[in-house]
Formats: sequence, structure tokens, C-alpha cells
Amino acid sequence: MTPSVTVHLSEFACSAVSGEGAGDGEQLSARIVAAIRCYLNDKGSGGLRWAYPSFLTGEEQIGKEVTLRLAIEDQLWRSLEQEAERQGVTPQKMVTHATLYVAAEVDAGRVTRRILADLEQTG
Repeated sequence: MTPSVTVHLSEFACSAVSGEGAGDGEQLSARIVAAIRCYLNDKGSGGLRWAYPSFLTGEEQIGKEVTLRLAIEDQLWRSLEQEAERQGVTPQKMVTHATLYVAAEVDAGRVTRRILADLEQTG
């Protein structure tokens, strides 16, 4: 059985990661876990867009919240907690940032470009 943690995300962050079809809470939770994994895998890829924005460090979440239980492996959650500590934010803020980071990458088409580059290298 995979352990779970409870997180609170804004409706905006949830809609950003769910895309057009929000699906059920389980599907949304799976997308958020995938976003966390993707975000942590991008560590070291460089660029200022990866780190938690310093101007948001003291900000509280605005708007309605959605409470979700994430089925997430212990090691992945510990990695997120370590990264949050390294960046000086809470794990909760890091989950929100990872979610919005991945949604922005998808929206900008950078994820598609990475997939195509990976296919060229393996093909």
C-alpha cells in the first residue's frame, strides 16, 4: 500500500494541472504526484523558472482551497520535503509550485519538445 499525504491546493492550481477534464479526485491526485516527480526530475536543468519564486515566499494562498489525499511514495515525498527545505519554503508551497511549474511547461510546449528530443536520441 502506498502511503498518502494530505495537501491543500488552490482551485487555480488544480485546474492548471487537470487541464480541460478535471476528472475525479483520484485522477487529479495522480496528476499532482506526476507533476511533483517531473518537477524534481528537472532539478539541475537550470533556469530561474525552476526555483520557487522568492517574491512569493511570504505569501499565503489566495482563493478557495481544494483538499486532496495524494498516494505518494515515501521517497518521493521525502525528496520534495528536502527540496522545500533547501529552498526555504514549506512542502505545501513546493507542491503548489511543482504543479504550476509543470502546467506552465506543458502550456509552453516545452514538454512536447523534450519528448521529441528524447525520441530522436533513442530512435
